[in-house]
Amino acid sequence: RQNRISGIYCSLSAGILWGIVPVYIHIIDVEDPYEIVAHRSIWSAALLFFICWIGGQLDDIWAMLKTRRNYYNFFLTASLLSLNWGIYVYSVQSEQVVAAALGYFIYPLCTVMLGIIVLGETLDRWAGLAIGLVGFGVVIKAMMIMDIPWVSLALAGTFSFYTVLRKKMGTDPIQGLFVETMLVLPFAIAFLIWMALTGQVLFFGGGLTNIVLAIFSGVITVVPLIFFHKGNQLLSLTMASLLFYSNPTAQLLLGVAAFSERFLVKDLMAFSLVWIGIAVYFVSRRRASRQMINVSKKLF
Repeated sequence: RQNRISGIYCSLSAGILWGIVPVYIHIIDVEDPYEIVAHRSIWSAALLFFICWIGGQLDDIWAMLKTRRNYYNFFLTASLLSLNWGIYVYSVQSEQVVAAALGYFIYPLCTVMLGIIVLGETLDRWAGLAIGLVGFGVVIKAMMIMDIPWVSLALAGTFSFYTVLRKKMGTDPIQGLFVETMLVLPFAIAFLIWMALTGQVLFFGGGLTNIVLAIFSGVITVVPLIFFHKGNQLLSLTMASLLFYSNPTAQLLLGVAAFSERFLVKDLMAFSLVWIGIAVYFVSRRRASRQMINVSKKLF
């Protein structure tokens, strides 16, 4: 019971924290968005190294990597995560933000399906109904832009495969993230060196404020990912994936409240179906629904 409550806390926290990341991106004035990816990798690696060093976990990590299968799996997950970040940055750079948002709207459904195929998770009829309602909500969201661009499918696909593979590996969230960031670190450093050699100013144009913002990118990357993996570890992928919709919901509320974005009737229909589906899922699991209510009361 306690594990499930903790898992709900972690999954909701990850989604909500990711939902407010656009505020950080909005503050940064950067000419090359890929510099954000480089700084996320570098400062995430530094922060995770400090955490693992303080926690005395470095020996455990080294022992884990002596298994060739673990090394290859981490190389694959690091590649998927980096590819996902890169596609997201491309979507922002090419003004396909709506397509990117749709990708993370599709992601939970892809993860549920992969959980069934790869991990052997099962859905009862109520869970199937819940996923069906969420699916209709996603369809309505897709119809709003009259298309499902490749960017949306690529974002959903890369993050879904990353999520399922990491859950199947069963490694500690912090240790796993540290290995992934260390594998990406050489490429991130090489990119910043290339920027410096071509005369570009590092740290988002320089200045104390931008240096602090660049370093802070490690925090806003690592903390949600730790919560995300911990939630996936403690819950079924179906439950954790449905809770991920706290992310687009947080982004919606933030967009309307802070950035004066329009909230259309189609948006209301899409989100209503998604959250009705989530409600059906949790209500059909009485114990889980009581825990969800308790968590919500403490959070809000």
